[in-house]
Amino acid sequence: MLDKHLRYFIKLCEFKNFTRTAENLFVSQSTVSKAVTSLEKELNAKLVLVDKEGFRLTKEGQLLYDFAKDVTGYYDNKEEELLGNINNLGKKLSLGLPPTAGSIYFFEKISEFKDECPDIDFEIKNETSKYLPEMVLDQKLDLAVVIEPFDDNRFVKNTVYKSEAVLVVSKDHSLSDKDEVDFSLLKDEKFLQVSENYQYYWVFKDYCKKAGFEPKVVFKNYDWDMILEMVVANIGITILPKPLVSKYFSNRVKSI
Repeated sequence: MLDKHLRYFIKLCEFKNFTRTAENLFVSQSTVSKAVTSLEKELNAKLVLVDKEGFRLTKEGQLLYDFAKDVTGYYDNKEEELLGNINNLGKKLSLGLPPTAGSIYFFEKISEFKDECPDIDFEIKNETSKYLPEMVLDQKLDLAVVIEPFDDNRFVKNTVYKSEAVLVVSKDHSLSDKDEVDFSLLKDEKFLQVSENYQYYWVFKDYCKKAGFEPKVVFKNYDWDMILEMVVANIGITILPKPLVSKYFSNRVKSI
């Protein structure tokens, strides 16, 4: 059954008149009549009766009317849904953001973006830099934030922020009176660092290697605030991004 034939039949059932139906559809009366005839032949059943009693549907005609309403209604709803999805393509943006990066770098940028682009469905997924590139490749994310060094020719990268990393010690630590320390002098210190699941951990390890030593990491954790609390208690030292330390612990620790 052709979709247009079903739609002609629906209109005919509503107007109960071939002439008015044709006028409403902007087609000839014969076009409507041919559509009905085609449906009757296909179903091998009489669908409408027009006599001195006027226009009326047969039982088969009523069944077809109900069927046509369901089918065309379903099609129209699905078409509207499809068009909506097509129109919304490009209006969704998913950003992979390392847990600490949001709080120290991106909260203002995210707020500005949402103000400037209120129609975009903006989703943030928190994950460490170690896993975010694969999520972009798997199309689970549109873009992601990672920590340098990051060299992978499968991606286009742009530098968004640059910041220092600082040595963080307790105010009671022997190095607390220093403003600058040679990296190699830290080889015997006890380090408290973020987990290996953070790309930052491996950047830290690489710098220690370049300084000629393997760091003594006595504690690793996902929570940087726990690490800093342990630094305050003089359990060990850490190296973290300066903005993170400055924003939350500047008065409680010494940054070198």
